[in-house]
Amino acid sequence: MGFRNRDVTVCDIDMRLPPELIDHTIDYLHDSPSTLRACARVCRAWVAPSRFHLFYRHEITPTNNIRTVPQQIGQLLEFLQGSPHIAFYIREFYLSPGYHSRMPDSDRSQVDAALPHLLGMLTQLRKLVLTGIPFTGLVPDTRAAFRALFALPCLVHVAVERLEVAKIEHFASLLCPSLKRLSASVSLEKDFIFQSEDIRAVDDEVKAVELQKRSRCCLDHLHSDSPVFIRWLLGTQTMIDISTIRTLDVWCSEDMEGLAARLIRRLGPSLENLTIHIPSLEERRTLFLLYLFIIRLY
Repeated sequence: MGFRNRDVTVCDIDMRLPPELIDHTIDYLHDSPSTLRACARVCRAWVAPSRFHLFYRHEITPTNNIRTVPQQIGQLLEFLQGSPHIAFYIREFYLSPGYHSRMPDSDRSQVDAALPHLLGMLTQLRKLVLTGIPFTGLVPDTRAAFRALFALPCLVHVAVERLEVAKIEHFASLLCPSLKRLSASVSLEKDFIFQSEDIRAVDDEVKAVELQKRSRCCLDHLHSDSPVFIRWLLGTQTMIDISTIRTLDVWCSEDMEGLAARLIRRLGPSLENLTIHIPSLEERRTLFLLYLFIIRLY
């Protein structure tokens, strides 16, 4: 019996690769968007792992022109509304709306209208970084959207820089039990003057949160340069259990020095990693280290 000769093509060969090998290969290419886009077009099995890295992190920040922020927000919202499944791949979101840069009223209206809808689509975040947010002065829908983000069970890392509130409780009420890593740079009405009706509205929101009697937030890592936040942390607050903090990173400016020392003393033996940022003046460094040595004796 004879065999018919024919050319062997790629289609005749089983080209399926082990899933572990595919994932390892695509993970290696995580910082090459162009290559990841090419990988996503190889076959169906490569789409999800490629998209995971392509959309893992998204950032909205002012460029040379502050007026690009409403455009960036609008474009991302339109894209996600057209392809809602992409939102599930976004794990890290960096937002700097540019409120501190005197955003025109027309642009502020656009941001106020679009931002709550955008934030509402980010349901799989693990890390949230916010810069320049005047939280107390935000419109109610935007505040509600931020509260929903902070309440996500998957959100474990939050960093806020130049976040302004009328009262520290306005920020603290955002912190939820799932949070493990917090970087807090918070101030009270530094660049913004909040309206009394906004303050009362957020006060009511804080009371509603307190009535929920949520579990305490058990942080593992804390970074802060905010005297008002550290002072609150050392007070009678019941939202954060500081006994679980293993890593502490603090800036010790003139108004933080005593507070940082008190916090270090309170943490005691549970503290495993400590980073202290202090002014370069040698005499201040010596005084602070001497103070640390003294409180360790008690």
